[in-house]
Amino acid sequence: MRVRQVVVVGLVTVAGTLGVSGLASACTVCDQSFQCVSLSPGAKLCISNLYSCAMMLPCAGGGVGRLPDAPEEGFTAWSIFDADGSSAPAFEPEAGPIQFGELARTIAGSHARAGALVDVALAFGSDYAVSLVNDAGDGFALRRTESGPRVGIEVREVLNGAPGRVLASELMGPRDLLAVPIRVAGRARMLLLQAERVNGPGAPQEIARLRRGLAEAGHRLPVPAAPLLRAKPQ
Repeated sequence: MRVRQVVVVGLVTVAGTLGVSGLASACTVCDQSFQCVSLSPGAKLCISNLYSCAMMLPCAGGGVGRLPDAPEEGFTAWSIFDADGSSAPAFEPEAGPIQFGELARTIAGSHARAGALVDVALAFGSDYAVSLVNDAGDGFALRRTESGPRVGIEVREVLNGAPGRVLASELMGPRDLLAVPIRVAGRARMLLLQAERVNGPGAPQEIARLRRGLAEAGHRLPVPAAPLLRAKPQ
């Protein structure tokens, strides 16, 4: 039986302690299919894969109710593999459009010596900092910032719930790829990460493409008893 889970982390009502004026304008929530969709009020950050969905950081979008997919949206996608030997972080410019799983491994080329696929995820949101950790509090921290036409991505190691040293930091274009060695659940892993911001009439088609790619890669994974990593806001 497939196990699916929705996790709500740090999501409060719009009238919560942060105040409406400090909330983001692009809001998403987890829907009944465990996909991130536009909804107001909602969350500044939504992270999903085939079997789970998490949302965090409150926001108000100027209305109430289900909305069409936003005309401009920030996406961060990653695939995690068992590591095959030791390696250093690597940046691959113009690797290709965002991909998941084996397709991500293919465009990473020789920079990503990786073993079996263990996780994939797609995050909707811009300008955030989040830790993705196991029950012991170990994993990695991800910070995304908008920098003109590019996206700033920083990855830190996390031990016992505390972000530590910087593993990689890059300004990324929509076709760039970052390969970062990490440790999850006491094992060496390889994180393949891409980011983009889409807008205009092609945005709905790109969102649909990303959702298909996430689902296709996720179906190749064993059904987990629980998520490999849980998202926690910093």
